[in-house]
Amino acid sequence: MSTPPTTAPARGFRRILKLRHLVAFGLAYLAPTVVFNYYGIATTLTGGMMALAYIGTMVAMFFTAYSYAQMVKAYPVSGSAYTYVQRSLNPWLGFGTGWVLLLDYLLLPMICYLLFGVYMNEYFPTVPTFIWVIAAAAFGAAINIIGVRVSGRLNVVVIGAQILFSVAIIVMIVAFVLRGGGAGGLVVPQALFNPETFNAGNMLWAASILSVSFLGFDAVSTLAEEAQEPGTTVPRAIMIVCIGAGIGFAVISYFLQIAWPNAQHEITDPDVGIFELLPRIGGDALSTAFFVTDQTASIMAAMAAVAAVSRVLYSMGRDRMLPPRIFGRLSSRFGTPVNNIILTSVLALTAVFYSDNLIGAASLTSFGAITGFVMVNVSVIVHYVVRERRRSATDLTRYMAIPAVGILVNGVLWINIDTSAKLLGFIWLGIGAVYLGIVTRGFRHLPRAIPDEGDSDTTNVASPSDQIGTDPERIARL
Repeated sequence: MSTPPTTAPARGFRRILKLRHLVAFGLAYLAPTVVFNYYGIATTLTGGMMALAYIGTMVAMFFTAYSYAQMVKAYPVSGSAYTYVQRSLNPWLGFGTGWVLLLDYLLLPMICYLLFGVYMNEYFPTVPTFIWVIAAAAFGAAINIIGVRVSGRLNVVVIGAQILFSVAIIVMIVAFVLRGGGAGGLVVPQALFNPETFNAGNMLWAASILSVSFLGFDAVSTLAEEAQEPGTTVPRAIMIVCIGAGIGFAVISYFLQIAWPNAQHEITDPDVGIFELLPRIGGDALSTAFFVTDQTASIMAAMAAVAAVSRVLYSMGRDRMLPPRIFGRLSSRFGTPVNNIILTSVLALTAVFYSDNLIGAASLTSFGAITGFVMVNVSVIVHYVVRERRRSATDLTRYMAIPAVGILVNGVLWINIDTSAKLLGFIWLGIGAVYLGIVTRGFRHLPRAIPDEGDSDTTNVASPSDQIGTDPERIARL
């Protein structure tokens, strides 16, 4: 088995990102204020136990984040789950994983732009939602084309503003409750677990939707070829983003619940439920402050999502899983996959079709994410235990037991995804299978080989003689 490259190819991405940049990117991708966006939906589904749903989701995501951290050490390249599964299992499953994750990666910018458009329309009803979506997508595409250095600086500023805002909200809720508002006290067990309203099915459904809130740790792995010392910094950033975000989401959720204990029964419109809560705490001024902070966060999250998916598409194009002349190119001027950024931004404009169905859009995104998570956990077991034969007691705990738990919990979340989202997800997989069947001549030949270490000149397409056949030894080397 060939040794994975530890440095970016000579003419590939530029290694300029440090740990703080990776963490900022991951947090920008998930957006700390996303907890407020899902407030109405999650509170309604969980019966007022949003904090519990986030704790459960964090535990579920921890195992998968751990698996991502292990796989990026083995394969520090930009393909993320697509590469991990392709090289540890086989190219067919790798393509399927990459394809299904595209559903997640392509739709997440759509969700972010949709939130932006819905909220802007709420404040400026004379301007249609689709106008805001188009403007935001154009801005995000322009910044991503310029490169991660510019967006990284913006991420640090915007993430700082979101964290400060979240802390300010908690302080205001504490003051509000101590004055006799909301639950009337700071210690309210029912805000964490209320047996009268607990419904396991709804809680799991909520957790499957909220899992999208943690996708920042996954996105960090797509920057492996742009990170300094990727085998160290990327795994650390993955775990920091997952655990830090989970704790933050749960704490904020708890205080939101005690500020309005009966919200699950009284919210008029769950899609914009936070705008019904904030005036109770700090009046219209607080709603305006949130509006500005969160709208900026939505744009940055969408930009991070576009950056991530454009790099996955680039990896699939470089490996000739997708047409390399379109997807496998980097701009000579900016060093970014411009074609992929533009394509992703255009696809994000489909957000206008979900303007009245935020839950549906979020559920469809969860299908791709959770399916990919299952496969990453499987790849850890195959790579370390089966292929590398690392089978000491410690190794079996790290490389089999923990990923196995990840498979189990993600499987439970997957089962509880909305049925219509599963149907659309399987249709997407079917489209991918048809495409793969065409490019591999009826599955008789594997896609072209992955470029060797140091070879990233994707402008040169391999000759027919480079096509991989079905020889088992050549397949194993992938």
